[in-house]
Parts: sequence; C-alpha cells; structure tokens
Amino acid sequence: MNKKFALVLAGIMSLSVFAGCSSSSDEASTPATPEEKVAQQQEVIDAPPIDVLNQEEKMSMSIVTMQGHAQPDSKTEQWLEERYNLDIDIVVLPGWSDGVAKVGLLMADAEQRPDIVWWWGMDQDFQKWIEAGIVVDVAPYAEKYTVMKDYYNKQNPETWFFASQDDGSMYRIPGDVGEPSSETLMIRKDWLDNLGLPIPTTLDELNDVLYAFTFDDPDGNGVDDTFGLGGDGYDIRSFWPWIQGSGDGYGDGTGEGYFWIDNDGEFIYALTSDDAKIWIERISKLYADGVITTNIITDTDRFEEIAKGGFGVFHGWINHNNPNDTSMRSFYASNLDAQWIPIDMVAGDNGNPQYRPAPAAAWCYFAITDACEDPERAYALWDDVSKPENYVQKRFGIEGEDWIKNEDGTYELIVNENPNRNEEENIGIALFKDLFARKDEYNIENIATTSDLYKKALDGSQDIRVHKVQHKDISKYPVWLDKSVDLTDTALEYMWAFIAGTKSMDEWDQYIEEMNSLGLAEVLEELSTVYPEQQAAYEKYLSTLE
Repeated sequence: MNKKFALVLAGIMSLSVFAGCSSSSDEASTPATPEEKVAQQQEVIDAPPIDVLNQEEKMSMSIVTMQGHAQPDSKTEQWLEERYNLDIDIVVLPGWSDGVAKVGLLMADAEQRPDIVWWWGMDQDFQKWIEAGIVVDVAPYAEKYTVMKDYYNKQNPETWFFASQDDGSMYRIPGDVGEPSSETLMIRKDWLDNLGLPIPTTLDELNDVLYAFTFDDPDGNGVDDTFGLGGDGYDIRSFWPWIQGSGDGYGDGTGEGYFWIDNDGEFIYALTSDDAKIWIERISKLYADGVITTNIITDTDRFEEIAKGGFGVFHGWINHNNPNDTSMRSFYASNLDAQWIPIDMVAGDNGNPQYRPAPAAAWCYFAITDACEDPERAYALWDDVSKPENYVQKRFGIEGEDWIKNEDGTYELIVNENPNRNEEENIGIALFKDLFARKDEYNIENIATTSDLYKKALDGSQDIRVHKVQHKDISKYPVWLDKSVDLTDTALEYMWAFIAGTKSMDEWDQYIEEMNSLGLAEVLEELSTVYPEQQAAYEKYLSTLE
C-alpha cells in the first residue's frame, strides 16, 4: 500500500467512525456568545498561574504518541511523573499506515479518549472535534504560559498563526515543525575523487556526475552495480535540484506546495505549470537512461535506501550530516571508506539556486481533550517541559550521563556511543518527541556544521519562499476540498507515468485538458479570492507581535 493511499483510506475510516462522536457530557451545552467567551478567557488569564512544580494532587494523564517515541516506565517518564506529580499512561499508535484510524477511534469513544491526543493530517476530523466540543481552547493558557508560543513566534510566526482559528481560539498546539529549510544535496565525495570529478555547481554538471557514477565504476569493483541518483521513492522531493532549476522553479507539487504565485502575481497549480513540464521531462530522460535507481518510482523508505546505498547523489534531510544519524551510521558500518558530504544547491535555468522551503505549518499537532481533568494544569506543565533546560533533559537525557557540553559551546551525545544503550537502560531518549520539538540551539544533536547548513539553506531559500502558497484553514476552500482528491490523484498519476516512461511527454496537452475538466480553473479562482484574505489576517497577526 503506498503512502498516499494508506493515509486517504485511514482518513476515510476515521471520519466514518467519528460520525457518531459527541462530547463526554451527557447534555449538550449552549455555546457561549463571543462576548461571554472573551470574558471567560480573560478570567483565566487574570487568575494566578498554576505552580506546576508544587501540586499536591497526583494527576492522571494519558498521552498519544507514535511507536518509536514511547518507552514505558523509562527514566524520562519517571522524571516527568516526579517533577509534575503525574501518573502517565502512554497510548502508542501502531504505525504510520494505521495511526490515523487509531486516533479517530480513540477520539470517537469518550471512554477511551486520551487526555492529550497527537495526530498528523486529519484536518476534517479536527474540525469535527472542535464542533463536538471534545478539544479544549488553549488560547487563554497560551497568553499566560508563553514558552511554546514565544518559541514559535521567534522561529516563524506563521506556525502559531496557522495553528489558531480565525476568532483567535486555539484548539491545537504545533507538535513538530521542520526547520524553515531542512533539506540539502548530498554526494559521495569518495566517488568524485575516484573518478577525478569536481563538485558540481550547475544542473548540467550534476547530470554529468550522475552518468559517471552510473557507468564509470565509481567504486572500482568492476561490477555494474551503481546508480547516480537515489533516495526516497514515490516522493518528488528527491528531484528538488531539477525542480528548482527548471524554468522559474515553481514546479514543486508536494502535499504542502500544490500552489505557487508566479512572477506576474498569478496563482498556478504546480504540476500543470510550464516549469513542471521541464523538470519532469528532464527526470524522465535520466530515469530512462538508467542513472536513477529503478525503485524511485515505488514507495520506499528513505532511511532504508540511504543505509543500503548503491547510489552517489540524493536530496534529503540536513540532519543526515549529524554523526548520530541512524541511517548514515548503518551505511558507514558496511562502507568504511565511503564519504557522503553536503554540497551547495546547484544552479539551473535562472542561475539562482534555491533550497527547498519547508512548510510553515506544523506537520503534526497535539491537543488537550475534554477527558483531561485539569486542562490548564496540563498546558502549564507542558509549557514548562518546553523550557530549554527541561526540553534538553526530556529529549536527550541527563547532562554528564547522556550528553556533555564542550568548552567551545558544542554538545556531544554520549548515549550515541552505544546505539543500544537507550533501550538497554530504558532512558527514554525521544519520548514524546513530536509533542513540541525545538529546532533552535537546544536541539543539541546538531553538530556545528549541521547548524551552519540549516542557516545556509534558510538564507538560500528566501527568493522562492515568497512564492509558496499554504492553506491555513482548509475549510475556507470548499472548491479545493471538493476537487482536490481527483486533481491530486490525476496529477500524480500522470507525473509518475511520465517519469517511468509508461506515458509519453507527447501526452502533456491531454493531461492539461483532463486537469481542466476536473475543475482546476474553479480551484484557482477560489484561491485568488480567499488567499489574499488569509494573508491580510496574517499581517494583522504580525502587527500584534510588534
């Protein structure tokens, strides 16, 4: 089952289960008027803050998290329980394929509903949770306990803005947000050296390297067993160097980047743009010539692909540069003489190389539900956990035992010296990892060169970033909601068929006609009307931070 179909199917299942969901209250309460709501929020703000470190009554707290970020009874869990007088129950999701459906089931059943729910996607479900009154408005708490809000507004104010409702209420908290630009171009330096090739700086030079890596035996083993480009299959981010380097670079049609604003101020659908036609045609030729791994058109695991190797170039996460990166550690364990290095983004048609801008909105969220016995205390303690010194301990363990700070201000993760130590000693490294994840200097797994790469990527993505369109509240775009599945499925079907060679690029006009017949023009018309209103609201939000 591919990634997209699995998520769509799970989303449909969760929506159908949720149809009968209601608040845990026996009787529906009359919604407060806007004036009453403002008064209630102000009352919360004006009340003395809760001292979360001196609570006599033990509080039960069930928390949803993904498998891999859950270690029951770990040292970290015990620290949290002792610090905040909690009895924590970890609710573990089964995996990415079934996790969405599991969250839907949990939220639909008042008896199973967790105190803190974590999820990704599920925008329509989230709106139903609000309507049913089963998630708590934390906006007044965020005015009172400000660590998380201040952090996000410092990193990128759009993140907090995207998480809020139009009326200022806030029923979800950003869980994990990528760095403003979090990907880079990686290359096998040892293969370049073996073939006497320089580091490529342009798209044409990169193409030449791919052919050399494929056909000139870069590993010197005398076997035809190498490819130029590899990486995550069924993910067009693997082709970013060609996307940004084709035309004006507006052909990125990933989930959070379907739409762009071109140089003339017009809204465009990425995968029907002239830029998209250029990069897809270029990639289809590279694939036909055999310089891209054959499985890149199928659903693969990026981390497994990197660990396996066999190719000399990929576009992926900057944190692969960290020595504790698990996929790189696995790769180097069986490739002792290999050397991956990050290189600058290559220049394409317009001579202005750009790193890929990450979405400002969180990819996952968490919320306090109506099952929680004391929502303000829950928010306040999680805000306290998010303070730099507390976050570092929750995320990375104890100073001196699990990590040290060097004299030059850098950090060293001792726990990574033995990859099995976290499990063997049940430390709880990465417990609740995606329920607020700092990406500033307190993300101490980043070595100095990795931090420099993030800054370089941020600085090198500014020109294209301003052209990227992101929906804040998808319910404000009913035409897109109605037509998005058919349009997206059709666009991706054609795109992958063009790349794989099962469709000819001569069928491009037919593809455009089919997209237009599915209502693309109406979608773009809606976007041109609603999106400026969203941007005006964002400008108003920014003015409140001045």
